[in-house]
Amino acid sequence: MTAWIGAASATNAMNATSAAAHTVHYALVVGGTVALAAVLGARLVPTGHRPPDPHDLRVAALRRAATTGTLGVRPVLVTAAPSRTTSTGPATALWPLALVASAAAAGVHAAMAPAHLREQTVVGLFFAAAALAQLAWTALALGTRPGRGLLVAGVVGNTACIALWALSRTVGLPLGLLPAPEAVGAWDLAALVWELVVVGACLALLRDAHAGRRTTPVGWHPAATVFLGVSVTALALLSLSGAGG
Repeated sequence: MTAWIGAASATNAMNATSAAAHTVHYALVVGGTVALAAVLGARLVPTGHRPPDPHDLRVAALRRAATTGTLGVRPVLVTAAPSRTTSTGPATALWPLALVASAAAAGVHAAMAPAHLREQTVVGLFFAAAALAQLAWTALALGTRPGRGLLVAGVVGNTACIALWALSRTVGLPLGLLPAPEAVGAWDLAALVWELVVVGACLALLRDAHAGRRTTPVGWHPAATVFLGVSVTALALLSLSGAGG
C-alpha cells in the first residue's frame, strides 16, 4: 500500500512538472508574440509629438521678440534643445539578442521536458531546471544592467548546456543516463543556435567598455527586432509541427 501511494505521488509530481513545463513553453511563445507586437507598434505608430527643430525654435523666438517689442533691438539667440539620439551600433544589439535567445532556449527546454520526464525522470528534471534557469536569467537581465556577474553566468550556464548536448549527440551521457548517442532534432538544433547567440553576445559585452548601458525594447537595434520576430516564428512553427528534440 505504501509503495502504491509513493508511486502515485511520484506520478502526480511528474504530471505537475510536465504541465508546468508546457505552461512555460506556451507562455513564452505567446509572450514573445506580444513583445514583438509591442516593439513593432512602438516603431510604426506615430507618437503625435516630435521635438522642435531649429526652425521652430527660431520662429517662436521671433514671435516672442515681436510681442515684447524687442524685435530689432538685439539679436535673437536661439539655442536648439538637446536631441536624444539612439545608438544603432552593433553594441546596442548584443544585449537584446542575448535576452531574446535566452528566453527562446528556455522555451525549447520547457517544451522538451515532459517527453524526457516520461522516458527518464532525471533527464526530464534537468530540462525543466534548465528552462527555469534560462528564464530566470532573462528576467534578471531585463530588470538590471548587464553587469559582469550576469554576463559570466550567461556564458557559463549556456556553455554547459551546449557541452552536454554535444556529449549526448556524440558519445551519450555517463552513469547510464544515455548509453548511446541520440539523433539530432529540430528542437535541439534551435536551442543550440540560441545558446550560442547568448554565449557570443555575453562574451562580446564582457569585452565592450560600454557593457553597462541599459537598453529598452523600444530602443532596440533593428537587428534585435528582426531576431525577436525570427525566434518567435521558429518557436511557434516547432510547436505546431510537433518535431521531436
